[in-house]
Amino acid sequence: MSLATPLVRIRAQNSDTNELRTAAAVRSLTVEEAQKHRPVRLRGVATFYEENFFSRFIQDETAGIYLSGSGVPPIHLVPGQLVEVTGTTEAGEFAPIVVPQNIRVLGEQPLPVAKPVTDEQLASGVEDSQFVEISGVVRSVEQLQDISRLNMIKIASASGILTIYAAQMPGRTAEDLVDCTVRVRGVCSSKFNRRRQLFDVRIMVSRAQDLVVAKLPPEQPFAIPTRPVGSLLQFDPHGSYGHRVKILGTVTYFEAGHLMVLQSGDQGVEVQTRGTEPVNLGDQVEALGFVSHGDYTPILQDAVYRRVSDGANMTPVPLNPDKILRGTNDCELVEIKATLLDRDVRGTKKYLVLQEDGFIFNAYLNQLENHDPFSDLQNGSRLSVIGVCRIDPGEWLAGDEWRAKAFRLELRSIKDVSVLQSPSWWTLPRVLQIATGVSIVTLIAFGWVFVLRRQVAERTLQLEAQNKKRERAERQNLIEQERTRVAQDLHDELGATLTEVSMLGTLVRTPALPLTDRERYLEKLTAISRTVVSTLDEIVWAINPKYDTLESLASYYSLFAQRFLNLAGIRYRLEGTENFPSVALDSRLRHSAFLAFKEALNNAVRHSGATQVVISLEVVGKKLKVSVADDGRGFILSEHQTGCDGIVGMKQRMAKLGGQCEINSTPGKGTTVEFRLPLEEQPL
Repeated sequence: MSLATPLVRIRAQNSDTNELRTAAAVRSLTVEEAQKHRPVRLRGVATFYEENFFSRFIQDETAGIYLSGSGVPPIHLVPGQLVEVTGTTEAGEFAPIVVPQNIRVLGEQPLPVAKPVTDEQLASGVEDSQFVEISGVVRSVEQLQDISRLNMIKIASASGILTIYAAQMPGRTAEDLVDCTVRVRGVCSSKFNRRRQLFDVRIMVSRAQDLVVAKLPPEQPFAIPTRPVGSLLQFDPHGSYGHRVKILGTVTYFEAGHLMVLQSGDQGVEVQTRGTEPVNLGDQVEALGFVSHGDYTPILQDAVYRRVSDGANMTPVPLNPDKILRGTNDCELVEIKATLLDRDVRGTKKYLVLQEDGFIFNAYLNQLENHDPFSDLQNGSRLSVIGVCRIDPGEWLAGDEWRAKAFRLELRSIKDVSVLQSPSWWTLPRVLQIATGVSIVTLIAFGWVFVLRRQVAERTLQLEAQNKKRERAERQNLIEQERTRVAQDLHDELGATLTEVSMLGTLVRTPALPLTDRERYLEKLTAISRTVVSTLDEIVWAINPKYDTLESLASYYSLFAQRFLNLAGIRYRLEGTENFPSVALDSRLRHSAFLAFKEALNNAVRHSGATQVVISLEVVGKKLKVSVADDGRGFILSEHQTGCDGIVGMKQRMAKLGGQCEINSTPGKGTTVEFRLPLEEQPL
């Protein structure tokens, strides 16, 4: 109730002025509301202010808030200064913030009372920008080498490791602060990703008095009792956790500034340390560090060490993969005999791929030099490999049947690898070389065949492409010719006729024209109209592809002859084959042949005086034979006047189609006109 009532009053005041007056009011905004740049006027005390570390925090009586550095020129505030900030809201990258437009120092004021928090509260993100307090054991102290020169302190709290950045240190040295139990007061600063999601927090401490030592470590750290390596993280109802422990062991592996492995008896442990003091393999070393959980066995973190005495290198334990996978030799110096399968590089580490008893494992050597220390080793060699065993437990199950997922060896130097037996001369590379040599001869023999076939295939593709291009061009040319022909036919067949229709229509509309003349013109107009319809029908029939068969041609010829001869009062008879072969006739042939056929019928009606016309259609060989025979008066061919009855036109049309036109006539016995057209047998 004590918190809710002031908050209601604050919001009521803000609604009156539309100006936010408290940090809590700013923090309560949604992202959308904060992006509206609401006006802000805050009065609070600077809790942490370090421009070089992009850290600017103040806190009023309601909450703490972060100030953006983009609103005003850089300004240096001292923690404890009372300031008035005017500006606007912004969504920030995690929580709402204030973009200051003016910062005015009013005086000094004590820092707010720090709020005790737990790791869970910090991890939730709700304490962002707040002045908080938390306790833990100092694990390490390091001064940053950037422009801020802040001190980075790692403390172990109840749930994990927390990072502290301190602008000032208490009177103790960095080394003396390690293993102290401390109470830290500072600003909770959040670390977040691009999706506004929290992934870590840190505490920003501005004053030395906010880093309070609650419990001192032993004055002589190495004077504490030595713990057996095998006892680390074993069950102990009276044991303690969180402070440094001391172990003693023999150095079996060492990477300066990174880690070492100590072994005591048949127990080994990984010691993580930033120490660079040189030690030799076999030296007796005391290590002081914080016990933590490793992948399979305990590790010592943030450790310091000192050499106790020189010693001889330890003798490795000879093992096979099955015994190692039982999980009792992690961090122990072992020796394995195995066959070399391959070698490779991963980062700065070169490694061997080995196999023994059907199990494949790797042996790593940390080598900073560019040369390959394994270059003399041949695949297939039988090797003896000595190194520190590291277990990858995979999924652990209780019982004697459980086996680790995998293991690896960490080599100390190339001396840990010795060749027991060189591979047979008939190694896979040599067999491949011989096979390659034999194959080359064969390939040369067949290579030219392949090249020729490829050239032939390419040339074939080129010719096919050229043929397709030519065919497309020919089809396009035929289409253009057909268009031109249709246009010409329309002009020739209908142009003059339509002109005559227009003239007759004009005459009919003449007022002074006698009635008898008007009727005569109308009858003529009607006849011409029928002719136009018939002509259009002929053109449509000629260009329609569904009529490109011999059956369609015979049917159309028959219907036209019947209609044309009936109007003239002449009997008509059709003769010919009923079943025609499936042969495609293009529109040009059908139209030209029809015009010749039409001209022959027209001659029979106009000039022969016939009473009967016999039309015959049949296929003889690969030619279409069309015959028009009448029983009219006939004529003598030698006395015939050229150009009066379209005979020349019929012969020219047939010649253009590659056919012939023959005319036989006997005076008093009639005339026979015969057309022969070549056919190309193309399936429909």
